[in-house]
Amino acid sequence: MMSIRRFMARFSDEQACRDFLFAVRWPRGFICTKCGDMRYCLIKTRNVYECANCKTQTSLTSNTLMHRTRLPLRYWMVAFYWVASGRRCSARKLANTLKLQYRSAERLIHKIRLAMHKSESGPLFDFWNREKRSAQQPIVRRTMQLMFRRARSFVRKYYGRVPRWSRPYYYCEYRFRSNNAHHPSEALLKLITSTCTTIYTLNEYGRLREPRGPSLTSE
Repeated sequence: MMSIRRFMARFSDEQACRDFLFAVRWPRGFICTKCGDMRYCLIKTRNVYECANCKTQTSLTSNTLMHRTRLPLRYWMVAFYWVASGRRCSARKLANTLKLQYRSAERLIHKIRLAMHKSESGPLFDFWNREKRSAQQPIVRRTMQLMFRRARSFVRKYYGRVPRWSRPYYYCEYRFRSNNAHHPSEALLKLITSTCTTIYTLNEYGRLREPRGPSLTSE
């Protein structure tokens, strides 16, 4: 994984972030979510893309986990890097680092945990769900119970007591970190991709060849 200095040099301003996220969201070029046309014009004053055919306007972050965000894209990239590097990132630490209000930092971390949820899937994923554990075969059930105990220990160790309603998001973080502990670069790209892709992505590119995703290696 590249150093934080090289990472910040790669994403030195908002335009660099926009160019990278554009390639993540539309790996084969812009496609209108309404009519499917690939021709567009950029309205620079509002940073939206207007379809040349139906005039539908789409922003880079619309219908993504960053929908209607008021934070600079660089703040999102820093948070992605921080989490993917393996360091614990609480809302308070993030607020102090980026000079944000605590509630803004808390929402940002919550969105990133949702990105972790989107990027990981599998039969053992919902290990905290008692009904799903009970429905499994004995060996799978024991594995899920072990993961659940480890996830609870992880939450207590690094975050203390958290509200019951938010615990699944912390369990998502544990699962994501466990699966990607030795591959921080892949973890970073997973977070960015799951944050920027939309429900339309499969429809937009389902009939095309496998998209060539952007690279995070330094240039």
